[in-house]
Amino acid sequence: MLIAVLLAVTLVGARHWVVAAVLAAAYLAPLAFLVAAGGWAAYHARLRTRARRRLPGAEADFLRALAGEIEAGASIRQALIAAAAGTPELDLATTVHLAAAGRPSSEVVVALQQALPVNGRVAGAAYQLVSDTGGRAASVFAALAVRAADAGDIERERRALTAQARLSAWVVGGLPAGVTVA
Repeated sequence: MLIAVLLAVTLVGARHWVVAAVLAAAYLAPLAFLVAAGGWAAYHARLRTRARRRLPGAEADFLRALAGEIEAGASIRQALIAAAAGTPELDLATTVHLAAAGRPSSEVVVALQQALPVNGRVAGAAYQLVSDTGGRAASVFAALAVRAADAGDIERERRALTAQARLSAWVVGGLPAGVTVA
């Protein structure tokens, strides 16, 4: 009865019909809803995991490109815009927009720090320093690229070295659940 009341309140006050549809599906077919929700969660968790694995490599590519652009004589803003064009895996749209609009470097630094998962703080500080002093910092960004690539290598090694333990945990944790379901 309580679920029917919640469904009715949702239908009357919901801003999105999707909320009402999800509640109705959970009420009418709870087992199918649980299976679908579990599959959806597992699928999106897998997508996030794959994306996280690629980020250190993409960050290293971005920082190498940034160092190359600076070495070629581009300003730090133009180098950032050009380097970001070659790395679509990273979410650098806000950073590029702020740099292209000529916003203060402190705003660009905040966006850059959020976009780079491995070297965000250090790359932001380097960007701020280069922007304030006008110095050439290609070697700093090249070193940060090496650091990001190393972080990716360490993550791959960690996954390889813990594969047996993770498989064992799946067997020990999943076997009782499978027996229970069967």
